[in-house]
Amino acid sequence: MPPKSAAKSPAAAYSQSTSPLTQRYLLLYNGVAFALWTTVTLRALSLIPVLVSHDKLHGLYPALFPLLKWTQTIALLEVVHAVLGLVRASVFTTVMQVASRILVVWGIMDLFPSVIITKDIWGRDAAGAKGTPYAMAGCVLAWGITEIIRYGFFVWKEGVSARIPSWLTWLRYNTFFVLYPIGISSECWLIYNAIEPARKSYPGLEWVFIGVLVVYVPGSYILYTHMMKQRRKVLKGKQKQK
Repeated sequence: MPPKSAAKSPAAAYSQSTSPLTQRYLLLYNGVAFALWTTVTLRALSLIPVLVSHDKLHGLYPALFPLLKWTQTIALLEVVHAVLGLVRASVFTTVMQVASRILVVWGIMDLFPSVIITKDIWGRDAAGAKGTPYAMAGCVLAWGITEIIRYGFFVWKEGVSARIPSWLTWLRYNTFFVLYPIGISSECWLIYNAIEPARKSYPGLEWVFIGVLVVYVPGSYILYTHMMKQRRKVLKGKQKQK
């Protein structure tokens, strides 16, 4: 997370009070997460153009979901990190970010895969609800690019140098302007299209999804403005350093 004090670099604040053992653990965790998200994202980037050209973007689900599911699930450790104080991250915002993705991965993609991919009358794979294969692709790319940058930022800090390159800092605190709206809108479209299947299979669950969509409005605003505040702190700190 960015610094508490604007006079210090975001990297310095991230590990200022952590022990060497904690730093090694965080390096291992961030390194594994970086490798996994890089694999997921590069795999998606290689598949999406081919699948789109054949009008079979729904094929992204069987090709990528098993790895995506567990790659995202290990992010639950970040809630633990925040609660234990291993990182200077808000428990509230961390829970919001992780919970929304866990809901989409386990509550939508895993529980209702037919929302994204189904069978036609001949038993062949076909696209599910309108636009949902594109929504899944939007989630994968928005999440993946965001996490490659974020985990790369922390891996550099823990394993290379406490002085973060300006280009990496710029990516960390500017790409969310585009990636957040893509990810949030994609998540909402998947949740919306899962309401009817949920009503048929698990009566009452549809109200959970409806409630989540309602919460997305203030929740998205909170997360977006949180990142904007962190960005201002970092930019102000760099100006003071200069």
